[in-house]
Amino acid sequence: MRTIMTLLGTSKISVNVAAGKIDEICQAVNTHRQQLTSFGFSRGYLGVSVFNYLYAMHSGKEEFLDEARQTFDQACDMIDSDLHKTYPQDFAELGIVTQYLHKAGVLDLDPNTFLDDVDTILLQKMRYELSIKNIGGFVNGALGYGLYFLHRCQYNREKAEPAITELINGIMNSAIRTSKGCFWNSRLNPKKENTYLSMPHGSAAILLFMARAVEMNLFPASRLQEIAHETISYMEAHSVQNEYYQFIDIVQDPHKSRLALCYGDLGIGYTLLRAGNAFKNKEWSRKGHAVLQSCSMRRSESTTGVQDASILFGATGLALAFDHISQLMNDTMFKETAGFWYSEILRLDGSADGYAGYKAAYNQWHSHTNLAFSEGIIGIGCGLIKGLHSSKVNFDELIWLL
Repeated sequence: MRTIMTLLGTSKISVNVAAGKIDEICQAVNTHRQQLTSFGFSRGYLGVSVFNYLYAMHSGKEEFLDEARQTFDQACDMIDSDLHKTYPQDFAELGIVTQYLHKAGVLDLDPNTFLDDVDTILLQKMRYELSIKNIGGFVNGALGYGLYFLHRCQYNREKAEPAITELINGIMNSAIRTSKGCFWNSRLNPKKENTYLSMPHGSAAILLFMARAVEMNLFPASRLQEIAHETISYMEAHSVQNEYYQFIDIVQDPHKSRLALCYGDLGIGYTLLRAGNAFKNKEWSRKGHAVLQSCSMRRSESTTGVQDASILFGATGLALAFDHISQLMNDTMFKETAGFWYSEILRLDGSADGYAGYKAAYNQWHSHTNLAFSEGIIGIGCGLIKGLHSSKVNFDELIWLL
């Protein structure tokens, strides 16, 4: 059986298999990257820049640091001509990736100067979303802009902290309170308002954001205790009795829940764990740990719904999430689970019509799907690099693992 994951101890053959796959992905990325027409990270050229940086860390080849800089510049040059650029996601990702690559020593620029105009524009757009009470999630609505400012606090806290305060006050004022707790409607689908519970679009994302703001001393925990409790109560009111999963994703459309970084129990369990830590609530932590334990036991396609190796819906996202959780908790069970999903990345490379053997299970109508970070080989390659170099490679902040 082929395994990866140096955390668990692997054979030389296993490491060689993974390293060979990373090289194959690198070649495919640099051969086909011109297909990417967006500048953003999840689905565009900023993802190529991050991959080139991580590949330099993996291979020791400094020329890929130059490639990372060049592809970052190319992404920036594409902004004006990108006909499909999206607010807030693409511009939030620009800020987050800029700071990530600057911190890594790849970019020789001042993030505060570079992002000054972006700060102003995104603050205006966040305020508009707050005015229509569209809180959204990490890729849409006011919270999508808030994620940008949460990261900006690392470099310009004086400017970003007031935006966080304004957003959290807006979150509290926009909450819809019921006898079961509180929730927020989402306009992710412009044709229909929905109530999302899971990551990255719903209550779990909002609660995780508030918990992280508390941990960073951006907002007092005492003012958020009540709404955090109401948020958790509402999520728990929509738990289900199922052999494998405990929560639905959308209140108005209950259906079988997958195990993934995007949607499902994993994001809710992680959020409960993080909220318990931030608010010093052992019961929330216990519940989060129990949900994550249940998630760790789901391995087959019939119990997980995993059909590809992608970040969003597949093995790579699960490997990275459980890797991060294992380090947070120093728990060997989650470490072993991460090892299993890292191994699955290599097993799922059997698509002859994909890139480097990988083809996404969803969204094939987009030309970027099989290549870009969120569902394609850029993200898969980044994940494999993390699996081999977990002590020196970390991009958790780029995938909502706050």
